[in-house]
Amino acid sequence: MKKGTLQIAVAAAALLGLGATSVKAETPVVGPSNNTVELRVVNHHAASVNVFVRDAEGILHRMGKVARSDFGVMEIPGDIAAKGDVQIRVVPEAPVGSLAGGADGIETRDIQLKLGDAVNMFVETELTASQVEIQKT
Repeated sequence: MKKGTLQIAVAAAALLGLGATSVKAETPVVGPSNNTVELRVVNHHAASVNVFVRDAEGILHRMGKVARSDFGVMEIPGDIAAKGDVQIRVVPEAPVGSLAGGADGIETRDIQLKLGDAVNMFVETELTASQVEIQKT
């Protein structure tokens, strides 16, 4: 009798444990928000890179950082894109203790973006070989 009771207790505990861990997951957001431009950066450079956007007024906005051999997805706020053409600037970080300092980085030509567009930027080991693709909505 004790053996049967123990098996039921263990089964009940397992069911309770499963019930406690089943939590309804949030629905993921797919694609850029209505009031942003999605910026996707694939970093093939040997160092992490900082990503900036220069707005039509010449103000530099930091979008984020992408580690080496990694990718990042950022959102350019709609108010920046609405001001006019933007430029995307990518600056590699200098290794800690480097005497060379930070590299100058690269900057795109003027890009006209509208809300809902997406920008794919591929940062290469040789920065001047980096490429940009614009996906228009």
